[in-house]
Amino acid sequence: MKTNDKTKNESGVKKKASVKKTAKIKVAALRRPEKKAELDAPAAERRKAGRPKGSGKYNEATKTIRIPVSMANRIQTLAERQGLVCRLYDDQIQAGFPSPAGDAPFEELDVAEYLIPNPPATFFIRVTGESMRDAGVYPGDILIVDRSLTPTNGDVVVAAVDGDFTVKRLFKTRDCVELRPENKRFPVIKINGETELVVWGVVKRVIHNV
Repeated sequence: MKTNDKTKNESGVKKKASVKKTAKIKVAALRRPEKKAELDAPAAERRKAGRPKGSGKYNEATKTIRIPVSMANRIQTLAERQGLVCRLYDDQIQAGFPSPAGDAPFEELDVAEYLIPNPPATFFIRVTGESMRDAGVYPGDILIVDRSLTPTNGDVVVAAVDGDFTVKRLFKTRDCVELRPENKRFPVIKINGETELVVWGVVKRVIHNV
């Protein structure tokens, strides 16, 4: 009989333990909605978390945007460089004797906007040959070409003559169209009825290493 009582006591203890464990689980389950209710509360009532606005890497508020994965690294680099804005000093620099350098006033110049005002119609091409040397265009220079512009007399253009690319100064005469070099050692290309001429764009800038 004692053995039976001991067994009953042990079973009773086990039952009490299981009841306590179950009670704890129920209490935890009852507390979960309270946390959810806290998350559903208005933003002003939530606990303040994270760094203050304007104290991050860029010292100002940031915004989440969707961008192509292929452009992510370039856009991040652009943001870290704070865009392509540089100082443009109002004072003109002396090519002869130097002038005193003080706190010269300056303005901000957006390099991309200055060099490429119309990105969708702009392309770059590298120069070979010396036919445009006297115009300041040398082998290895990079031309910034705008395809949206209508070429006029005197414009430097990138053109295809019978399928061959060239850069020359365009002139229209009564009789024909001429592509003139800026180097006396090269001949003028005259476009007649048998020659196919396709103007690809007008050269607006030249990137040249000093």
